[in-house]
Amino acid sequence: MRAWWTTAYYELIKYSRMRSVLIVLIGLPLVLILLLGSAFDTEIKPSKVALFTADHGEMRASIDSFWKDEAIAPYIKVVEAGSEKEVQDFVREGIADYGVYIPANYSELLKAGETAKWLTYSGRYEEKNIAADAVVNRYLANVNLRLAAIETLGPELAASLSGAGSQAEASKSHIAAYNLGSGDSQEFGETSAIQYYSAAYLIMFLLYGGMSAGLALLNQRESGTLQRMYAIPSSFRAIVFGIIVGAGMLAALQAVIIVAFTSYVYGVDWGSHLGLITLICLLTAAAGAGLSITIASFARTRKTTQTLFTIIVFSMTFLSGGMMTGIEKMVGGANKLTINHWANVSLRTLMSGTDTSAVWNGIGILGVIALAFTIIAVIRLPKVVKQHA
Repeated sequence: MRAWWTTAYYELIKYSRMRSVLIVLIGLPLVLILLLGSAFDTEIKPSKVALFTADHGEMRASIDSFWKDEAIAPYIKVVEAGSEKEVQDFVREGIADYGVYIPANYSELLKAGETAKWLTYSGRYEEKNIAADAVVNRYLANVNLRLAAIETLGPELAASLSGAGSQAEASKSHIAAYNLGSGDSQEFGETSAIQYYSAAYLIMFLLYGGMSAGLALLNQRESGTLQRMYAIPSSFRAIVFGIIVGAGMLAALQAVIIVAFTSYVYGVDWGSHLGLITLICLLTAAAGAGLSITIASFARTRKTTQTLFTIIVFSMTFLSGGMMTGIEKMVGGANKLTINHWANVSLRTLMSGTDTSAVWNGIGILGVIALAFTIIAVIRLPKVVKQHA
C-alpha cells in the first residue's frame, strides 16, 4: 500500500514540475474552449444602453415605462448617465454599447406637432447597434403613429382605436430576433457553444492525460529505472501500479481545474450533478490510460506510442463532433465507436438539465469501454515494463 502511494505521489510531483506538460494538458484546452465557444456563440446578449432623459414633460412617464418594460429586457440593459456628455463618454470608452439622449424639449415639440427625435450614439459593435436601433425606432414610430391618428381623426376616435389595439400591442415584443440560416435546428443541441466545446475538450485532454501512464512506463523502462526497482524490497507490481495511478491523479487535477475555471471564469453551466461528472471523468481517464498502455505494448517506444495515440485521439475527437458540429450525421455512426462520443453525450445531457436517467446509458457504455481497455492493458502490461518480454 505504502509503495504504490509513494510512487503515485512522486509521479504527480514530477508532472507538476513539467511546465510544458501542464501548459498543453491544462492551459491549451482552456484557450480552445474560450476561442471556439466565443466564435460560435449564437446567444443574444443584451445591448448596454447609456441613457440620459432631460425631458420632464408630459411624456416622461411614458418614456420611463418604456425603458422598464420587461419586453425589451432580453435585448436592452439600461446604464444610467448623468448628462449628454456622459452618455457620449460611456459609448466612446466602451462602458456602453449604445447611447440615447432625450432632449428637455421632447414633450413640448410633440405637443406642438413638430418633429421630435432622440439623439442616439452608435457604439463599436454593429449587431448591438442594430438591436438598440430597432427598440428605439419601434417606440418612436408608435408615438408618431398615435400623434398622426390624433391629428387626422381627432382625440376621441384616436383614443378608442388605441384602446382597442392596446391589448394586442402589449403582448408583442419590441424586437424579434432570429438566427439566419439555422432554420429550426439548434447547432449545439440543448447546450450553448461554450458548453459544447467545454465538454468536448475536457474529454479530449483527459484522454491525453491518460497517455502519460504509458509514456511514463516506457520512459522508465528505457532509462533502466524499472529494472533497478526489482532490487527494492517492495512489490514490483505495486510500483508499476503507482506509476499508473500518478497519471490518473494528473488527469483528476486536469478535470478539477478545467471544470472550476470554465465555471467561474467563463460562466459555463456544468449542471448540478458533480458526482456524475466526476464518474465520467474517471472512466474517461481510465480508458485513456488503458488505451495508451495497449498501444505502448505494441509500439514499444515512446515516440511511436505518442504519435499513434495522438492520431487516434485526434480522430476520435473529430468523429465525435468535437471539432466540427454536425459531423456525426456524415460519418455513418462511426462516432458511436469512439470514447469521446459517449462521454460528451453524457456531459451535455447533464449540462442541459434533462432527465438524468438517459445519462446512465452513456455512462454504462463508457464504463464497458474503460473496463475492456483496462483488461487488455493488464494482459499486455508485461510487454511495456519488461525489457525483453
